[in-house]
Amino acid sequence: MQYFLLFGFIGAILAIGLYSFIGWLRKRNTGATWYEWLMGITGIVLLLMAIQHFFGAMSELFPFAAWMGLVIIGVPAIVLLAITWQLISRRSKQV
Repeated sequence: MQYFLLFGFIGAILAIGLYSFIGWLRKRNTGATWYEWLMGITGIVLLLMAIQHFFGAMSELFPFAAWMGLVIIGVPAIVLLAITWQLISRRSKQV
């Protein structure tokens, strides 16, 4: 319950980000393919898991596990999101 506001804020940021991303796609008259959506959703889920693991381990006073979990789960999430962003932005520049 102590992290309710934090995760509510993260949910609001995700909702605003998804809304603006779909608006950006419509403005440029382009779309994302199924694998780009899959990679993006997987990256977001991994990032949320990394954040939750970090706060959970820190609240149980395991700082080394918190930081290692953040790195082990968070870095692949950032890589997936970066690849997805590059795929979509490069294809939208070609159109």
